[in-house]
Amino acid sequence: MILAADFGGTTIKLGFVRDGGVCARARLDACADHPMSERLEAVAGAWETLLKEKGFTLQDCSGAALALPFLTDPKLQRVLGEFEKFPGAPEIDFAAWGKERLGLPVVLENDLRMALLGEWAAGAARGKNDVVMLALGTGIGCAALSDGRLFRGANNRAATLFGHSTLAWDGAAGRCGNIGCAEDLASTATLPQRAKARRDFAGSALEGAKKIDFETLFAFANRGDACSRSLLGECLKVWAVVVQNAVLAYDPEVVVLGGGVLRSRDIVLPAIEQHLHRRMAGLPLQIPVVGASLGDDAALIGCEVLFKQTHPARLS
Repeated sequence: MILAADFGGTTIKLGFVRDGGVCARARLDACADHPMSERLEAVAGAWETLLKEKGFTLQDCSGAALALPFLTDPKLQRVLGEFEKFPGAPEIDFAAWGKERLGLPVVLENDLRMALLGEWAAGAARGKNDVVMLALGTGIGCAALSDGRLFRGANNRAATLFGHSTLAWDGAAGRCGNIGCAEDLASTATLPQRAKARRDFAGSALEGAKKIDFETLFAFANRGDACSRSLLGECLKVWAVVVQNAVLAYDPEVVVLGGGVLRSRDIVLPAIEQHLHRRMAGLPLQIPVVGASLGDDAALIGCEVLFKQTHPARLS
């Protein structure tokens, strides 16, 4: 049995996982502006409470795994950079914390990579060993699986920063410092700014919206608002090109899409598949593009997968 926690920007999802199933679940407010050390203690306490409710203790567990919204170094059990969340994370030795606080070995990985492992083991990518997963929403996250193993690269950055690739080579420098960054062209973080910069924003439904996010954009586009329809069309093109570039880079059997945008999967998936079918020059492949199927459980299940891969003797 593995203790698992998925650190999101607003919620920390946690539980324990056994044989590919989440046996119990709990949630904590992320409080992402609070120190990571504080949130780790909150997670440890929540695990203990959950275990007690089910008649278990920490000693009944083989280990713990953390899905984190950071670049990570799984070998060193360290976080690389803070990214304005959970301050102090790079200073923490997670392996030492697991030993001292839990008496258990700990593994950690980027949250989308964990979700990909979950979808591969028990969800939309089951049975496929070469997979790309992208999360579309607040940003554009990416993770890749090659021959059944996470593709990490020399500096543990492979695929993870794919959303920061340049699409508009003559574009302005964005939040990350790159020019024409995909995330700056189609993500929740920049959507209000991009909407207000449009010539047709004045007098549009978006001008009177309390909040400009993708839920609002899809709704107004569906009602026929011209500004919303045009802006949504631009976002769909950006996502389609990002997926196309990921397919060219990683040659997957399937592309799995997740994130908040997939609430409108009936619009997003066909648009991206259509683009791939039309634009993959020299590669007349029918790459399936599917929606993630495990929801909030994906990263938790992925935690067990990674722990088994890292510490097989602990589960023998």
